[in-house]
Amino acid sequence: MELSIVEYLNHVWFGWVNPVTVFVSNELFLIVLWTLITLAILFLDKRSGKKVLLAVVIALILHFSISEGFIKHFLADYFFRIRPYIFDHSILPLGKLYADSSFPSSHMASTLAVLSVYFYYYRKFWPVMGMFVLFMAFARMHDGMHYPSDVLAGSTLGIVYGVIAIYFVNKFYSKIWKL
Repeated sequence: MELSIVEYLNHVWFGWVNPVTVFVSNELFLIVLWTLITLAILFLDKRSGKKVLLAVVIALILHFSISEGFIKHFLADYFFRIRPYIFDHSILPLGKLYADSSFPSSHMASTLAVLSVYFYYYRKFWPVMGMFVLFMAFARMHDGMHYPSDVLAGSTLGIVYGVIAIYFVNKFYSKIWKL
């Protein structure tokens, strides 16, 4: 079932949407995007900017430690999943051809980790954040890199990382910033 969803999404709008999905999935693009937005928040929001910066950093540390380090490498024998484009040759891969485990989606985990923090502080921008999340989920499947459950697991983990980071910042911010 999941493979048929990926196969369908891989072929829908194939052609004109490809450069956009590849661009949005580009790691350098995401690093620059999150850095520029977070720095803009730091300098423009005198009230919450430092908290947002700290929460984003913590959320990303959690993501890279747990999703990338623990799950994809330490537990690789238990959670390894062949990427859709490798499993089914009718799926045409787009962008960087990852060969590591498709589970969980690191792009979704990191995106939701950061956007969970942004959402907590700036709820009025939820439509833009929501559209970005949906497009990223589409892009990861359209590009042949992930199954729907990979995207869902990555999204869930990202939200958890964001919530933990927000909790940590709300609880310990005044103590940390005094150091």
